[in-house]
Amino acid sequence: MRLTRKHWLIILITPSVFLLDQITKLIIHSTLKPYGQIVLIPRVIEFIFVKNYGLVFGMFSDRLGSSSAWIFLGISLIALGIIIHLFFRTDNQAVLLPTALSLVLAGAFGNLIDRFRWGYVVDFIQILFNYKGWTWPTFNVADIAITIGIILLIIDSFRPQPKDQVRGLEKK
Repeated sequence: MRLTRKHWLIILITPSVFLLDQITKLIIHSTLKPYGQIVLIPRVIEFIFVKNYGLVFGMFSDRLGSSSAWIFLGISLIALGIIIHLFFRTDNQAVLLPTALSLVLAGAFGNLIDRFRWGYVVDFIQILFNYKGWTWPTFNVADIAITIGIILLIIDSFRPQPKDQVRGLEKK
């Protein structure tokens, strides 16, 4: 099999982002106790160790009870399967779609590993933003990768496609 542009993108992006995510989480997990903090820029950004039992940015962490781990594990496995399926259907010379899929794959896999290892996801980046009582949720590198990947997927969905392609996917 000849490695194409899309293959190089997934080979370079996915493991790099995954390793950055896992290394930062291990450092936080071994350095801080839950809710311990390191102030990076006073009143702007800090690292705080939060055990996230929910989805990206802690969504639904308090609503599903003890079954949440299994629900999120199932969602993660389904998402990984869809991402891998889409990747293999992506045009070999595409850039934006495989980059987006690689970022989402790395982030989803990083948070999935946390759920297997600890039973929760390690979140630690806290932006001290408060607007009318609403604060920005604590997040991690995987959440950043997933968010950027989804933004790129949205951008890709609005790009005009050649007639022989459907949204960067090869016609079968």
